[in-house]
Amino acid sequence: MNPSKSQQRKEKLKRFSHILAGLIIMFHSYERYESGHKTYFYFVVAGIVILSLALFHHQLKSKFPWIDNCFFVVEAVLSFIVAYEYFHMGKTGLPLMYLFAGLFQLCAIYFFSKRRKRQAA
Repeated sequence: MNPSKSQQRKEKLKRFSHILAGLIIMFHSYERYESGHKTYFYFVVAGIVILSLALFHHQLKSKFPWIDNCFFVVEAVLSFIVAYEYFHMGKTGLPLMYLFAGLFQLCAIYFFSKRRKRQAA
């Protein structure tokens, strides 16, 4: 069965969102490393896992249809942690972008769950 063009586009969009989140997390881990914080390692591991998900997204999703929502939760939590750390450092503009990203990821969970339930019915 051949996936339609809209399904292929959605798959590419999800893959892109995971790649973007993974890269942002990796950049944050580098920033944590440069500033001497030991938490950089956790962000490196999370970034590698999320980038791996992006590389094998299609294969994982066919076996585990809920995998996107799980990783959107992880990405949202990491975005909120980064926002908190930036607020704690006294920054004002950049943390708002991370808050927005975390909220967007939580909204994605809601919409993808709603769509999956609709398709199952």
